[in-house]
Amino acid sequence: MPTHNRGHLIAETIESICRQTFADWELAIVDDGSDDDTEKIVHEIQDERIRFYKAGRTGIGGKIKNIGLQKTSGELIAFIDSDDLWADTKLEKQVAALEQYPAAGFCITGGYNFRESGVPEDYFYKQQEGEKLGSVFIPIFRSEIAVFTQALLFRRSCLERTGNFMEEGSFSDVDFIIKLAYHFKAVVLYQPLVYRRLHNENYITVNWDKSYYESIELINRYRKKKMISSAVSQNAHFKLYINFGEKCLLYQHKRMAFINFLKAWKHKPHDIVAYKKIMKTLVHFFR
Repeated sequence: MPTHNRGHLIAETIESICRQTFADWELAIVDDGSDDDTEKIVHEIQDERIRFYKAGRTGIGGKIKNIGLQKTSGELIAFIDSDDLWADTKLEKQVAALEQYPAAGFCITGGYNFRESGVPEDYFYKQQEGEKLGSVFIPIFRSEIAVFTQALLFRRSCLERTGNFMEEGSFSDVDFIIKLAYHFKAVVLYQPLVYRRLHNENYITVNWDKSYYESIELINRYRKKKMISSAVSQNAHFKLYINFGEKCLLYQHKRMAFINFLKAWKHKPHDIVAYKKIMKTLVHFFR
């Protein structure tokens, strides 16, 4: 669990781990230079399975996770952000899935976003039950798979192929899951077992524009390596431009929204979605 100044939320997150029906776990909390009461809150929780490490302030999510990898020894590895929650059976069901499918290197679950505990705002997947075994590498670029480390459980042995998290840029989580998906099959459990808290301090909220440019770089990197086809790359760019255009409208950047919807249309000139978005933006311009 990487954390930074989450003293007001971390206890609830830890409680969701302590309630796991699969009890054979160890929790390494790696603190990224908090200056609030995070450490005090953690030490007040009496559980010998929990350990707290100070990393100093790095601001690099991949580095903090790599420290956590070094501090743990389990053959299965999971992550949770210090403001999110797990369903009580999250680990139990994922461990069972990997036992059932030994050919899979990792397991990911469904989940939902929330602002008020117990009140879902939107789900990761429309499908909320069932499971699937297979490659999710291309489906990730098609935006068919939610790439959240909070929903991930993988075999430590996979690190021999993927390496650790990259320690530059903010897209280390996505990059790591893509590397897992390139090398290994996955079990997807569609049941919502992860609850992702939305608030104004979320990285994706604070760095909404930076994430856009890093997404473009990631897609281009895999295309240059010929790990994805031009068609997959084109479709990934299309969805990225559409999604970023919507965010631009949300933050009242109408000109940038129009530019991105236009980019999407150029990638797929016969797609009615991009056309509708362009018309929607023009309506915003003249309000």
